[in-house]
Amino acid sequence: MSRPFASKLAYGALAVALLTAPAALAAPGVSSTKPADLPAGHYVLDKTHASVVAKIKHMGFSNYQFRFTKVDASFDYDPKAPAASKISVTIDPASVDTATGADAFGLKFNKELAGDGWLEANKFPTATFVSTKVEPGAGQTGKVYGDFTLHGVTKPVVLDVTFNGVGSGFAPGSVKTGFSASTTIKRSEFGVSKYVPLVGDDVQLNIEVEFDKK
Repeated sequence: MSRPFASKLAYGALAVALLTAPAALAAPGVSSTKPADLPAGHYVLDKTHASVVAKIKHMGFSNYQFRFTKVDASFDYDPKAPAASKISVTIDPASVDTATGADAFGLKFNKELAGDGWLEANKFPTATFVSTKVEPGAGQTGKVYGDFTLHGVTKPVVLDVTFNGVGSGFAPGSVKTGFSASTTIKRSEFGVSKYVPLVGDDVQLNIEVEFDKK
């Protein structure tokens, strides 16, 4: 049997296998964008596919962005009682990353924002969000109310959330889901008022997260 012919047979067998595979072995990706199709259970953050990006006005010239690289989160969900969902998030303020490079200047800039006058991560090593209420909206949207603690100060915030869908990951039988969320806080209300108003008081937080069902 020639190699080209054998290769064609192998590809044909693979195609048949994929077309006839059971649902548990279906191709990974989103299978539904309906929140009601998200199975009940406990979900943990896929840290390799999570980002918390902050945007702040810098002297009126730009909307400067930076991110936090150490984030953890989990939530509990029941499609029969979505409003009873419980979400918790933890962020390490010392993980602030300005994307200004790994040289001396970039590292110094990151350290400055994590240090005195700003986030003071040595005194306040965690920022947290704990939900108090979930309000499902139309379609894939909703609001999550909760207590946000930053710089030792706790204030209520509201996240505008979009459910991106549920499906399977690469592992057979796995359940994966994802969300986009955003909110805006005033940093001065959390005791971080350095250079206000030269550097903006409003901080927009944009969140992209994926979770795996456990």
